[in-house]
Amino acid sequence: MNKDVDYPFFSVIIPQKDRAEYLIHTLKTCMLQDYPNFEIIVSDDCSTDDSVSVVKELMAKDSRIKLFAHTHHLGMRDNFEFALNQVRPGYVMALGGDDGLVPGCIWRMYEILKSTKTELLTWTPATFGYAEYEGGENLMYVKRCRNRGVKLCNSEAFLNKLATTFLYQIDECPMFYMKGVASTTLIDRVKSRTKDHSFYYCPTPDGFSGVVLAGEVENYAFTYEPLSIGGTTSKSQGKNYHRTDKKSREEAEQFFNDNIRRTMHAELANQPYSPLVTLMTADYLLTARDLPGWPGKFEPFTFESLIRQTFKFLEKSAFENEVLIRELNILKAIAEQHDCLDLFYKLLKSTKRKVVREKNVYGFLLTHSIRFEGSVLGINNIYDASFVVRFIYDVYNQVSFKGFLLFCKNMYRVLARTRKCKVESLPEID
Repeated sequence: MNKDVDYPFFSVIIPQKDRAEYLIHTLKTCMLQDYPNFEIIVSDDCSTDDSVSVVKELMAKDSRIKLFAHTHHLGMRDNFEFALNQVRPGYVMALGGDDGLVPGCIWRMYEILKSTKTELLTWTPATFGYAEYEGGENLMYVKRCRNRGVKLCNSEAFLNKLATTFLYQIDECPMFYMKGVASTTLIDRVKSRTKDHSFYYCPTPDGFSGVVLAGEVENYAFTYEPLSIGGTTSKSQGKNYHRTDKKSREEAEQFFNDNIRRTMHAELANQPYSPLVTLMTADYLLTARDLPGWPGKFEPFTFESLIRQTFKFLEKSAFENEVLIRELNILKAIAEQHDCLDLFYKLLKSTKRKVVREKNVYGFLLTHSIRFEGSVLGINNIYDASFVVRFIYDVYNQVSFKGFLLFCKNMYRVLARTRKCKVESLPEID
């Protein structure tokens, strides 16, 4: 490390609640980082488990960890906003209490941002699914992407893609939650455009950041390198929306109630927040569009298109039917506002869902990702997983027909070398 270089500051914020059994491993992946100007900010929203004790124990070992333990409930959005307000000037990314960083990733972020002269970077993360019961199986995913280096994404093209598909959850979405890092200069610019000077102007703290930040720049950097790992657990908020058990519904209702006064955009009929990805994407686009002076550009979309894409999304969604009733009523209100009720009822009647009800498949297999069951290799948490992500990604990028031929050639050379050995007598001694 060159001590004469003035390295920019990097902050990782971890707004969380009741993730103690996962948070310890998340923090350990952060403690692995050896970048010189780096800190970890944990904002705990009144956890009832041992989260605060876990953080305090690790703080005694690493002074880079900062803890804010709240005694009054904030809710997810306000907890993220609070944590974001604590960062120093430089760059920032956010993790959930069950996500993780790959060793050396802060250095890699710095190198990419410096070489591309950009203020915004996103990447394709790996995924680790925690086993949900003692002795259970977990799943590790590393997306099968050839290393094409770092590329610049055009923001207008990205926003126009979202205005057509209404699917913000794509590789190129530059949200700085778990899969991106952003300059605090951009963050402050967005804050200056909102009425309450907040950054998270929509209920959910992930996708909106990708949309609004993309609009603040002409281009941003993207790499397929997995610099982080997204964790999935039974406590993940996204899973709560899909399930019908009592605890999941209570947590989902808590989230809805936390945001009851922050409805979706007026053109979405001022409806309460909906976890349907298509409606969230439309809300992000419309909300960002209306921010004073926001330079982002995308072609106006029709609400007929939004309704069609939403039903298309529902064809493969994992929501239980009784959960969907709330979301369909929200979609109906939007359709009614835009004179699309006939289309709504037509699609409601004709749409057939393809829902996978079978249990997950464990063990090694190749789909769009390299998937395997981690515990057979001693990978039991996201900290363990962080050490193998880069290895898997690099090995996959070495696999090719040419590489296979070289493998065969080298095997032949090893065998031939042993067969062509020279027979020699031992030296004589007195």
